[in-house]
Amino acid sequence: MPRVSEQYKDDQRAAILAAARRCFVRNGFHRTSMQDVFAEAGKSAGAVYRYFPKKEDMIVGVATQNLDDVTEVLRTALTNGDGQRGVGAVMADLLEAVIERHRDKHLASMAVMVWSEALRDPALAERLEAATVSMSHDMAGLVRERQRSGAWTTAPAEVLARVILSILPGFLFNLALLGPRGVTGFPDAVRTLWPN
Repeated sequence: MPRVSEQYKDDQRAAILAAARRCFVRNGFHRTSMQDVFAEAGKSAGAVYRYFPKKEDMIVGVATQNLDDVTEVLRTALTNGDGQRGVGAVMADLLEAVIERHRDKHLASMAVMVWSEALRDPALAERLEAATVSMSHDMAGLVRERQRSGAWTTAPAEVLARVILSILPGFLFNLALLGPRGVTGFPDAVRTLWPN
């Protein structure tokens, strides 16, 4: 029997996670059954169980993808432009990119579910904490640039970064509940808060 390539395995795993994500967005983590995922993915039980022995493994897989997506969007926002952009521009880019990812992947809805699930699942809580620390560290670099120019020198950069990023959960919550029209104007409002 020919060996299955790693690319094939990665593709199968990705297809199953995409199907699980759609199910989770529709029904939530705990109202989605494995049978729902089999049907959504168009795969047999054996094909799914080969990659995900339990539903919790799929939850962690989808949650990890979501956390990685948010972290990637922030890193992209931080590296856009000439490196001289201020916090308002970076955060506005971040919010606009999150809206786009939400349209394709229901990023905000999944974020709210992940936060809730992290309260009961220690492994997921660790992943959420690691993503939060990573994002704060990335944002602190921008804050340090501001501090070198003489602004915001009365608080540590890491703390200021966490305060700035605390806008993101509120934004995601509004986006999950109200949809893109419900957050119209948020990026411009962030630019108004932090013009430089």
